[in-house]
Amino acid sequence: MRQRLAKYVSTIGHPLISLPVFTIVVMFMKESTRKAFFISVLIIGGVILPMVVWIMIRTRKGKYSNFDVSERAQRKSLFVFVIPLLGFVTLILFLTEQSLNTCLSVLFALILSVVSQIMNFFIKSSLHVSLTIYLAALVLPMSIGFGSFILLFSFLIGWSRIELGRHTKKEVFAGAIIGVVISASMLFVEGFLTI
Repeated sequence: MRQRLAKYVSTIGHPLISLPVFTIVVMFMKESTRKAFFISVLIIGGVILPMVVWIMIRTRKGKYSNFDVSERAQRKSLFVFVIPLLGFVTLILFLTEQSLNTCLSVLFALILSVVSQIMNFFIKSSLHVSLTIYLAALVLPMSIGFGSFILLFSFLIGWSRIELGRHTKKEVFAGAIIGVVISASMLFVEGFLTI
């Protein structure tokens, strides 16, 4: 029963599921329909879909042991693939003069990925946890209730990753620290720039 619940929570909290859903919901909540559609297509088509295809191909070839890319050594190639995609999407958002909040949100997602890559040399931090905490921080200014729910859900995700044996407590804690630090940094920079 615990394993089934952990699998369910971990699947819902998988970045390749939570990020596109989050992007669509938030963009259509705060942007015009046209801008929301453009940004959603850019992020999902420019980052999420290429990642899904990349992971599926490498999993089928046996280069990744699973879709979570749970092995620390295997994550190196994932970051090398993802970071340029995020960099490209960030650049497009700035060049097309999207809202400061949208540009900074994707820029700091890029920074979170770079920090996670650097940390991967020392510890396999939980991306499920760090990204969920980051998403919660992005939502909190718009909706305290929804943001708090996502933040609380990040604890459940952390438990699921430990229960499934994908991460140790230390790795989940490392992911949480990265998520909190990057979130606080993004909110600080946004606040500073909008003064």
